[in-house]
Amino acid sequence: MMKFRYGFLGIGIVLLVHAVAVFHGLYYQISWFDVMMHFLGGYVIALLGMALYGWVSERVSIQGKRVDGAGRALVLLEGVFVLGVVLAVGVAWEWYEFLFDQFAMRIVAEFGQAQMGLPDTMDDLLNDSLGALVAWLSWRKIA
Repeated sequence: MMKFRYGFLGIGIVLLVHAVAVFHGLYYQISWFDVMMHFLGGYVIALLGMALYGWVSERVSIQGKRVDGAGRALVLLEGVFVLGVVLAVGVAWEWYEFLFDQFAMRIVAEFGQAQMGLPDTMDDLLNDSLGALVAWLSWRKIA
């Protein structure tokens, strides 16, 4: 089972890198930096989602008829759960960016706008999802 500490440690590192990047303007100086950060954000939130799924699955028993392919269905359920967690956090982050731009005018004037419009939001959520997929595929057999 994935450990919560991996997810929380990863989130802390990504948030620290984000804070440094905002302060130094890396999102505007390096064109691919936002893509990388959303990919990494999706990756570490997926680790947290896998830990949460493992924690819940140890405590909850799903009763029903056993059929061939039930193991594959549970693997798919885990993948959908992890993606759902990542997308929920990703949407919350996009709301944060939007609200930040609306209410922190002084900071936005100094450091630049966080939300660049709908295409940026869709790209961000896609990169969150790709990070989640890579994390899930690479860690589900290890943890």
